[in-house]
Amino acid sequence: MKRFWNRIWQRSEQTPPEGRARSDKGGGGDHRLGDSSTFLTGEARADQRSLRILLDTIAAVSANIDLDTVLKLVVDRSLEVTQAERAILLLGDTEAKLEIRIAQDRDGKAMPGEQQWSRTLVRRCLDDREAVRSVVNSDREALELGQSVYDLKLRAVMCAPLIAGQRIVGVIYVDSRAARREFSDRDLALFSAISAQLAVSLENARLHADSLEKVRLQKDVEIAQRIQQHLMPHVPQDCDGLDFALRYGAASKASGDSYDFVPVAGGGMAVMIGDVTGHGIGAALLGHAAQAALRSYLELVDDLSEVVTRLNQRLVAAVETGNFMSLLVARIDPRAGTVRFVNGGHPCLIHCRGNAVTPLEKTGMVLGVVGGQQYAVSPEVSLQKGDLLFFHTDGVDEAMSPTRATFGEARLHEVIRSLRDESAEGVLAGVEQALRRHTGGVFGDDYTMIAVKLV
Repeated sequence: MKRFWNRIWQRSEQTPPEGRARSDKGGGGDHRLGDSSTFLTGEARADQRSLRILLDTIAAVSANIDLDTVLKLVVDRSLEVTQAERAILLLGDTEAKLEIRIAQDRDGKAMPGEQQWSRTLVRRCLDDREAVRSVVNSDREALELGQSVYDLKLRAVMCAPLIAGQRIVGVIYVDSRAARREFSDRDLALFSAISAQLAVSLENARLHADSLEKVRLQKDVEIAQRIQQHLMPHVPQDCDGLDFALRYGAASKASGDSYDFVPVAGGGMAVMIGDVTGHGIGAALLGHAAQAALRSYLELVDDLSEVVTRLNQRLVAAVETGNFMSLLVARIDPRAGTVRFVNGGHPCLIHCRGNAVTPLEKTGMVLGVVGGQQYAVSPEVSLQKGDLLFFHTDGVDEAMSPTRATFGEARLHEVIRSLRDESAEGVLAGVEQALRRHTGGVFGDDYTMIAVKLV
């Protein structure tokens, strides 16, 4: 602020009153701030009014951090300073991005509908990064400033860039049709000085609004995280012949991974694990919607092929292009000692028996991309006491070390083999420990692991 006032007083001392007077009487055409850069003329009454307006403006905008209030003040003060008939506040950092935020007449009334303004003068203002005015004395001069100036029969036009730091945040534009109102060099200098302060206040208000929005979004994310945690299915504890364990980690506040355990008719359990593209709230919502739909289908339909085919059709109809979901759903029957599954583009189900670790191949593509897909069910896989089934999302085998090396399928298979005699919980504890050693404890993606052991 001290530097700001020093510049004003320096300009006042450097620019002789007679030079300013000549500029004010200079007739039509364009005038830039450099032509006469001070609003202090040596006329006590006029200078006192200019300083009062500037100080009042600084006080008014500095006392407000509400963005809409500051925007209205920018327009109100511009009209007061210039005594123009109309003021338009355009926000944006380039001509192509400028959009009208407020258009208002000198009575303080908003002007609805499409507005015209001198795009030529605004372009010069942005290119030169300084205030500029033009007095229109003829139709030819009006046309030089643009068809809009001619059509509106404008007499005087002035605009100033709103510059915060080194960044243009918009333009304040005023004009008048009254022949008695010709913007002077003093008007231009005062308009420029006030615009500089308005720009700072406008940027401060915008930053404040952004910070409030960030806090609100953070609260929304925390609420979504709590809701997601509440919706997470419980790990079964009382399924005869099967021992279950789960590990689940989100890279952000909410995860795109989903899972479920659904008891099926005749005994046994359907285990589902899925992974929606991306992570965060949007992925979490889609994952839970798919989980809820799948649970409903499993309670009504015995055929896994029909269940997944239905879910795919639902996702194709509802999901935006570019989003999809990988899914693995398996029906485990501990009494018959069998498992059958449908794998739509998901990491392979791993079957471990003794020293043998076998990835069971996929049966179809990811869901939500192509409609009309018929998803096949795998052949029946026999299970024995002590066998392990390992479900996981790609956040496990694609987990990266600090040197960007992936954990990989081979390493995962070896770790599982070494833990083959552990309980389901022991297997996941061991895999998780190996993952943390590999990544240094930093996971770049959501990860979910489910271990099912026949006991």
